[in-house]
Formats: sequence, structure tokens, C-alpha cells
Amino acid sequence: MKQDKNQIKFPFSAIVGQDHFKLALILNLVDPSIGGVLAIGDKGTGKTTLIRSLTNLMGDETAYPFVNLPIGVSEDRLVGSIDLEQLINAKKEVVNLGLMAQAHQGVLYVDEVNLLQDYLTDILLDATASGNYYLEREGISRYFKSQFCLVGSMNPEEGSLRPQLKDRFGLSVTITTPKDVKIRQKIMKQRLAFDDDPSQFIVNYKSKDESIATQIKTAKSKLLSIKIADGVIEYCSELAIQHQVEGLRADILLIKTARAYASYKNIAEVTTKEVDSIADFVLNHRSLNTPDQQNRPQEQNDQPQESDSDTNTSREEKATILIPENKFQKPKEIHVNTIQNGTYSTQSVDGNFTALDTKKTVSQYLATDKFELKTKRKSTVLKQHHIFLIDSSGSMLKNQIIAYAKGAVNKITEQTKTQSTQFSMVSLFNGDAQIILRNSTVLSTVEATLAEIKTGGKTNLIAGFKQIKGLCSDMEHQHVLHVITDGKLNEDSHLEDVTLAFRTYCKGIHKTQIVDAEKGIVKTGVAQELAKRINAEYEVLITGNDL
Repeated sequence: MKQDKNQIKFPFSAIVGQDHFKLALILNLVDPSIGGVLAIGDKGTGKTTLIRSLTNLMGDETAYPFVNLPIGVSEDRLVGSIDLEQLINAKKEVVNLGLMAQAHQGVLYVDEVNLLQDYLTDILLDATASGNYYLEREGISRYFKSQFCLVGSMNPEEGSLRPQLKDRFGLSVTITTPKDVKIRQKIMKQRLAFDDDPSQFIVNYKSKDESIATQIKTAKSKLLSIKIADGVIEYCSELAIQHQVEGLRADILLIKTARAYASYKNIAEVTTKEVDSIADFVLNHRSLNTPDQQNRPQEQNDQPQESDSDTNTSREEKATILIPENKFQKPKEIHVNTIQNGTYSTQSVDGNFTALDTKKTVSQYLATDKFELKTKRKSTVLKQHHIFLIDSSGSMLKNQIIAYAKGAVNKITEQTKTQSTQFSMVSLFNGDAQIILRNSTVLSTVEATLAEIKTGGKTNLIAGFKQIKGLCSDMEHQHVLHVITDGKLNEDSHLEDVTLAFRTYCKGIHKTQIVDAEKGIVKTGVAQELAKRINAEYEVLITGNDL
């Protein structure tokens, strides 16, 4: 019988590199209460392949399931739902298990976890921390166990994860693309060997995987017998304080992870050596300060901190004091570099440094002459990036709306035409979406792209929002989205799905405008309703027939 290739997993022991990620995953299998792993880094580095290979270490997949959580999952799909038809007609309480319940005793994998809706992430992480959750639906309450290894992956270029949610992941690792040519060659050879003959490749590594699985099983059985001295607990607390972590979760996880590591390595008692071996896993995503930063020279530590609260003002501010040596001479210009404990550390225009006690200096010069304090600011206003999502579907073509949409785009570009403005364009055509212009600063190019835009087919706003995600990763620009559509969605799209897609893929957008091109006596009002749901500015496209 031919084996289903979808059920064939790449052997865990055959994966080249990613040793830190491997160890973090293994420690979570030894002690699931650690709280999972967050993998941060480059795409295409085999993160998913490694995570799926965990099932080779867990035995029968029916007992140790691997569940993949899609990015567009609904709350009912995540926690479960009640079969209303059975409840009403047959008077039976039939529960459709959610993904969290299905993943019990296994692995729940969330790719691009930073794009998951915040409230769903809250539900997910709360269930992970407690190991159970309640399903409350239609007056029915059900209890489910949810003890699983939660693994999330994310590319920071596609958006960040809220700090309080990032903290809920027990461990984190950073995945980078290998730079060593020999390692890359070995990875390619392993992949080719697996693709050419998966069955034989798995047989070659079966004994190694079984050895790791046995080691994990043994470590789980003796986990609670591992000794932990008070001195080690004190060391973990000191380490957490040095890294200025918030809360006590890091202290606890340092102990738990070190214990799991000791058990896996067949060590009877946790020492500071084991803590140091796993400290980065716990502190990577929690540390507000590293110990070596505290040992920097004092003059570097004394630099004033920059503030991100105001993006329209400079992060570089210098004060200039004009101090006359006496009333017959030209004032000397002194640049104030740092301020600490009431003392200005200054530099004069001739390069000499001095320190002035502000209270004493002010009183002295007020008694003799005047001085002037000026603040220099450097403008750092964010550049504008206007993204146009143009519905060029068949319904737009039928009503000859597309020509007016082109006019609206030209009007917007003319109004925002500055040296720092960029323009991108996405076309909804034939049930799909395509980027037809990317980060152009030339208005003539925008006009030429509009002139060549294709029309026809269905409207797929979800596909359009997915394309937007890749256009707004640049943090140096303020991204403004203009959606021009008549709101006539294809049969497979619902307004709820479109709203969810916007919130998932358009987190980098600063401002959204929806231009409603729907015409006719009877209107669906989809574009207007979408604008309300995503808090976008709403505008009706005026055509010649409206005048």
C-alpha cells in the first residue's frame, strides 16, 4: 500500500542546525507547564518542518496530536461550539470540539502568531497557562483539558506581538538563515534525499528519533525528583532582576526550564550551570536590559533616553546657551549635551568641555548679565505612503465606474504630491488581487499604471488585504489605505470574513478610507458597513450621472 505522503514527517534528528529551537521544543515536551515556544525570525528556515517532526517523538498521533491553527480561525473553531440543530430538534447536547481541545496532550502550532486577533490570542494563552478552559454556549457549560505544547512563529517584519502576549510564551528562540555554505549544502542534501525516497530516509533516522523519544519519556517520569537548592532559586531571581524583567514569570520559568533541562540531561540536581544553559530561552523576549549594558562606562549610561511618544518631533534635541564672558565681548555659544542631577555637561564651539552647576551658574549670570537658552529641533515627520486598493471587477466595468475611480485616484495623488510621498496600487481582478505598482514616487508612473488597469471577474477584498500586508512593513512611512469598491463581493466572501482579513493583514495601516462606488436604486450598502466595522473614513464616489 502506498503511504500517504501528507502523513510522512521529516525525522526530527535529521534536521540540520536549529539546535536551540530543538532543545526548547524538547524541554516543553518534558514539562508542558513551561508554556510553549515562540520562534522569531526568517521565513523559509524550516521552522514548520521542525515543529511537525515533533510527532515522531510523541508516539501515536491519535494520542499525541499535532494541530495547526489557521490565522483566520473563528472563536467557535478555536474553543468549540454547540450543534444547534441537534440541540433544538433532537434535544441532544452535541459539542463540536475546538482546536484547543483537539490538541490536548499534543502540539498546537500557530504560524504568524503576530497576525492572530488579540482576543483570540488571549483565549489561547489563558488556556495554555491553566491547562483547561470552559466552553460557555447556549446555556451549556463544558469543561475541556488543554494541556499542549503551544508553538508560535512570526516574522518581525510583518508586525510585532504585544509585549504582554509575548511574555505568555514560556520560551523564545531566534531563527536566522545559516550563513555557512557547508551547512546550507547539508540541508539541501537532506531535503533531496527525503523527497526522493521518504520511506527509506525515515528508516535511516528511526533509531535516533526513538532514542530522543525515550530520553524525553524518562525525563518526564523523573522530573519532580530533580533537586533544586535555595541558592539556585536565589540565582534565578538575581538573574531576572539584572535583566529588569517585569513580573515574576521569568523567575519561575528559569527554575522550571532548568529543571526540565537537568532531567533531560540525566542530572540529579539543578545548578547555576543548568540555569545559564537555558537562560536565553526565558529572557530573550522579556529582558529590558542585559547585564553587560549595566557595566558600560558611566558617560554612556548618562545619555538622556529618547522618547517615541511624539513621532512628529525630533529625537535629537540640543540646548544652546549664549554666555557672555563680560559685557564688552561677544557671547560664547555653548551646546548642552547631557543633563543629570541638575548638572549640564557642555561643549563650547571651540571644542572644550566643561560642567556647569545650573543653579549656581544661573544666579551668577543673572547678577552680571543675561544669557539666552534656545532649543534646536530637527524635524522627523513620517513620510507618506498611499496605497490604493482598486476594485476593477466586472460589476465596476458594467457601470463604467472604473473611469471615475481613476479620476479619484489622480485627485488624491495630486493633493499629496510631495517629494516624500510614495504610491502603491493593488488591483482586484478576476477574483484575485495583484500588486500593480509598488512604492513609486513618480506621478506619471501612477497615471500610466491606472491607464493599463485590467477589469473583469469577481471582487475578492480578502485577497487584496493579504497583498496590503507586504506593502506596509516599512516603519519609516505612514501608510494610508484608499479602498475604491462597489462592495459587490464574490459568493465565497462574507462581510465578517472581509473584516477579519482587514484586521489580520492591515495592522500596519495608519489610516483607511473607503470610497463607495455602488450605484443603482437598490444598494447593498456593503462598502458603508465595512467602513463602520474597520473604523475607516467613508466617502461616496460622485459620477457624472449624480450631478
